[in-house]
Amino acid sequence: MKYLAILGLLMITAGLSGYWLTRDVQRTVLDESTQALLAVDEDTFRASFLVAGRDIAYTQAAGRVRYDSRGRVIGRSRAAQSNRYGTNTDTIFYVQIIDNRVYMVAIPRDVYLPQYVAKINAMYYLTEADGFKDAVSELLNLPIDYYAVINIDIFKNLVDAMGGVEVNVPYDMRYTDFAANLFIDLDAGVQHLDGEEAAGFVRFRNTPTGDYSRIDNIKTLAHAMLERLRELNVRAVGTIPELIDILFSDIETNASPALARRLLPRLGKLEIYAATLPTYEADRGSRLFVDPADTEQFLAQLFESEARIVSQVPNTTMIITNRSGVPGMGLWLEERLVSLGVPKERLFVREANLDPSPTRMLTISDYWQDASYYTSLFHIGKQQVFNIDQPDDLELAAGLELILGADAREYLEHDLRFDTLASNTAFDNP
Repeated sequence: MKYLAILGLLMITAGLSGYWLTRDVQRTVLDESTQALLAVDEDTFRASFLVAGRDIAYTQAAGRVRYDSRGRVIGRSRAAQSNRYGTNTDTIFYVQIIDNRVYMVAIPRDVYLPQYVAKINAMYYLTEADGFKDAVSELLNLPIDYYAVINIDIFKNLVDAMGGVEVNVPYDMRYTDFAANLFIDLDAGVQHLDGEEAAGFVRFRNTPTGDYSRIDNIKTLAHAMLERLRELNVRAVGTIPELIDILFSDIETNASPALARRLLPRLGKLEIYAATLPTYEADRGSRLFVDPADTEQFLAQLFESEARIVSQVPNTTMIITNRSGVPGMGLWLEERLVSLGVPKERLFVREANLDPSPTRMLTISDYWQDASYYTSLFHIGKQQVFNIDQPDDLELAAGLELILGADAREYLEHDLRFDTLASNTAFDNP
């Protein structure tokens, strides 16, 4: 499904119907700098969510197109084969509710996470829901307490249960895909969409700016659904039991009734503030990257607050010593660090004998803080040393040495697993 950040709002009604866990999760206690960024204090009501969805993944393409005697397309010689649900998530939203405001941050699916050696849309498959939530939390440098991973069937049925929604379609949408059983035929302009039409509205890919336009359409639909929920007066849970049944028939979440009781009275007052996380391209592939400083400024503007101080890429020469037993592992990692903004001239790669010890960072005392940038990136430890063995052909003395131990091959294995995953889902429906 393509994706209802608004579903995070609907989740609040389900606790009173017995769908959620009986206890709330342990909520994160915010430090002063994060409180300042979110413009909250200890008494401010807030709730943070990761909301994402799984689509149907086609692992085998449909057969040849079939035509009738007049040359019209009437079907395929063989239907596409698929798993029931996809392994990747598509559109991903960070949702922060503060008092009566809902802040939605759309995260493009092609954002690349070097520390996991994968795109963010593969994290649910690689690490399951909790790990996925943690990856988004690391990306934004903000705690996230709740997750909701939703399957595609919910979307169409949910909008139908609401009686449809009013949406301003920004441009004509025409798309036919017999393999995916997807038929989109929408005219531009304000119109009442039923569930199937609304699903087509957010699944349409031939947009002016690709995935970003689709994300904007999702935001538009989120506003329309919130307005419809107000019309239905969802604070009276008994008036819309069908919505609750549909929503929680196929959802993975860690939210609880305790949260529901606090959110329920706010539904009629909620206002949505939706934006898309800024990204940049650093290679010729399909990967997008995030600059921590830009992200911090973006969040400060969204929450109308002051940005925190963000750790920058250290201007310190680092030796990457490959002791993983995998030839070329150091060069492979160097490429990914350069894509993060680390100057290539500040990196020096060398091969060495296998080291069965874990991957770790060695640092001279003067560069202890600089080492933290890399240790937090790769979730490894660091060790202070008196000096670092300097290669003869190293132009600038190194203050850091990243030793790739035998466990470093796991990074490469994750990368290969992601490549395999991408090839297996080459026929994902729009």
